[in-house]
Order: sequence, then C-alpha cells, then structure tokens
Amino acid sequence: MQEGDGTAALERLHQVAIATPRTQVLAGSVAEGKITYVTRTRIAGFPDLTTVTLTQLPATGKSTLQIYARLRFGKADLGVNKARVRDWVARAKLAE
Repeated sequence: MQEGDGTAALERLHQVAIATPRTQVLAGSVAEGKITYVTRTRIAGFPDLTTVTLTQLPATGKSTLQIYARLRFGKADLGVNKARVRDWVARAKLAE
C-alpha cells in the first residue's frame, strides 16, 4: 500500500515498465490510473499482458496498486510474468 493518492508510485512503476525491453503501453495512462502493457517474448514475439490499476482506499488516505500479469496465448508462461512483476516492483521501490 502507498500513502496518499499513489500517483507517484504508479509513475515510478510506469517508468520501469516502459524501460523494459519489448514492452509498450497498450492502453491507459498514469493520469487515468490504469495502464495495460504488452511485453513480447524474446524469440517468438508472443504477447504477455500486464495491467496495473491504482485504487484509492476510502477513508484511509491510502492507495494500492493492483498488478495483473498474464500470457495471451498458451497455457503456461514458466514463471516469466511473475518474475517480470517482481522485478518491476523491486526496481520501482514499491515493496515495503
């Protein structure tokens, strides 16, 4: 959880995400509070989607970033999406 409206945390995560190789914004923005990224696999170019949503927690003065990463095709990603999200969170200094 983040103190305040969380926009600064979302912006830090956004900067990390767009600096990731083969990653671009598919939809949304920091201003909208929701962004979906597409990251293509190195060899085959398959798309993995990651959606980050900033949610305000009423009456607490806090916010949370919800991150949902998934593969677009297939049944297993061999942990690639989980590893990417953990890397983004660490690089954006979001972990408490």
